[in-house]
Amino acid sequence: MSPRYVWRKLGAAKWEDAWVERLREVSDRLAITALAGAKTIRLEAFQLTKAQATRLLKGFGGVIAVQKKQRAVSEAVSAPIRVRDKLTVVGSERALAAEKKAAPGRRVLLIPAGMAFGTGDHATTASCLRFLTDVSDELTGQSWEMLDLGAGSGILALAARLLGAKRTEAGDFDPHAVRTAKENARRNAIKGIVVQKLDVRNWQPQRTWNVVAANLFSDLLQEVAPKIVAAVAPGGRVVFSGILRTQEAEVISAFRRAGLRIDRLVRNGNWVSGLATRMLR
Repeated sequence: MSPRYVWRKLGAAKWEDAWVERLREVSDRLAITALAGAKTIRLEAFQLTKAQATRLLKGFGGVIAVQKKQRAVSEAVSAPIRVRDKLTVVGSERALAAEKKAAPGRRVLLIPAGMAFGTGDHATTASCLRFLTDVSDELTGQSWEMLDLGAGSGILALAARLLGAKRTEAGDFDPHAVRTAKENARRNAIKGIVVQKLDVRNWQPQRTWNVVAANLFSDLLQEVAPKIVAAVAPGGRVVFSGILRTQEAEVISAFRRAGLRIDRLVRNGNWVSGLATRMLR
């Protein structure tokens, strides 16, 4: 296995939100530590490929080093995440077995604890899961498909299949995320999902989907808003997240100009997520 790298840098505490936005590509491998008695934060990104580490070094300075030992997350801090009483996300085989025993009919998705790219407990991913569950209820009895942009661990695309989607397609710019999402599909024995490397900046949708999920960062959502809207069928739904509250107005404005009606917004800490509908024209 190729070595993994860690990137570190000190930054001003007052710019923490800005750093979260800048480092959105590695947000689920990012640790931000406040230093006692100082107006400084320590930024650390783990489990990086050499290319990713080099890109961060060139873009933001700091230092990089080979990661000697993989960081692990205890099962104790990865409690099952229950979504609308329709879906449960667990972080271990042990939790999976326990959940299936306790609630035999419940849909359960295993995304290993400590895995990069999201296990469902981050504000952005959790909000998207709730919106997706609500949309699946609306589409009960219908045949529907979903596109997941910025797939990360593949959690939204996999959840959509468990919630009734006939087929899902998922794309991510990071090859490691693509491999992770494919492994999670195999781990959960979920078929009917296609995962591929995809750069939304260079992508042009060739068809439409009933549901499009876009868990990207604020600037990118604004830039590709017309593409996102072009990918969703008229009357279809868009689940979006990854927006910093300081950039909420700009992103919502871009979505409305592109032809979306904003149905619901959820603000959780520094993050904003939403559900929208493509207007009929």
